[in-house]
Amino acid sequence: MNMFAGCAKNATMTNLPTLIAGGGIAGLASALAVANAGGDAVVLEREERFGEGGAGLQLGPNAVTALRKLGAWDAVAPITSQPPEIHLRDGRSGKLLKRIRLAVDFEKRYGAPYRVAHRAALHGQLLALCQANSRISLHVATALATFRQTGSQVIVNDAVHGHCLIAADGVHSPTRKLLVPGSAAIDSGFVFHRAFQHCGSTSDIALDCVNVWMLPGAHVVHYPVGQDQKLNLVCITAQQETVQKIVARSSPVLGALLEQMTFAPWPGLMAPALPRWHFDRVTLVGDAAHGTLPFLAQGAAMALEDAAALTIAKHEIWQVPAKRMDRTQRLHRATLSAGRTYHLAGTPAFVRNLALSLLPATYVMSRLDWIYAHRDTGHR
Repeated sequence: MNMFAGCAKNATMTNLPTLIAGGGIAGLASALAVANAGGDAVVLEREERFGEGGAGLQLGPNAVTALRKLGAWDAVAPITSQPPEIHLRDGRSGKLLKRIRLAVDFEKRYGAPYRVAHRAALHGQLLALCQANSRISLHVATALATFRQTGSQVIVNDAVHGHCLIAADGVHSPTRKLLVPGSAAIDSGFVFHRAFQHCGSTSDIALDCVNVWMLPGAHVVHYPVGQDQKLNLVCITAQQETVQKIVARSSPVLGALLEQMTFAPWPGLMAPALPRWHFDRVTLVGDAAHGTLPFLAQGAAMALEDAAALTIAKHEIWQVPAKRMDRTQRLHRATLSAGRTYHLAGTPAFVRNLALSLLPATYVMSRLDWIYAHRDTGHR
């Protein structure tokens, strides 16, 4: 017996469901978008259970806007918290260069708040919404091995039929590799040393804020997440650098904080830039389409924006509007530029610090308006 028979309540050969490869944040958000528009969605997750790794993530106003369009913000909001400020700091001297108020200034400027959350908690809320939606069927232990397209449908693993396929299967996307040979994830040359734990309080660092420390060849980001306010900390270095080397050239207060933490290294992977995301009845979304580095904290936000922008073409194929490519490619370039700016040394670092100290916070925010004030997340 076909385990997928009847999994989409109204599916027929002329009214097949949308298949979604991947049950992460991008896949579940895409399923909600399809269901909200009156379609049936079948989510195929390759792991034995639905879940999400990692620790903290930042949800800028554009991510909140996308969650609102998906009808998910009311469920997600309670598991988020709002840091009062972003602090930009020089990592060698410890000097606070710029304070950006989040609680008032961001919501007033962008019409949505700036929040942080545990990645697993966001995923859990999206999963609960999908489980409660009769138009969404969820399946685990179902890795996409093959697919083929006909004139009217997509067939996954020679068993699962849909009218189209949304590939939300991450930076290592098997779907992308089948569609575009040679498109394996790229090693950026950075290592992300991640820690997530309680740490001792300090009067020298506002641990309730988002802190960004800039050092020659490295930077550190940390903020608290979850009800127990564990510190989510990431130290980004070149491959040959260890956290101990960063401690050696950090200010005493930053070095003391880093020495409290227990780190696990993660490779800095990117998805290659693609000339298109849409291939007849298959559409790539999230990291499968445009996996970038998290220097601007926009990975989850871009996946949510993709889902909110999903639109159905006249011939019944779900796809992300082509103009999304311009935005994500611009974000990719800006992310790499931000990394270079964070890692400056010598005179360029002095000029950067001087500019941040002298420029008003409103100017610094205006440089990010194109990211946070984004409103065009699709139509139905």
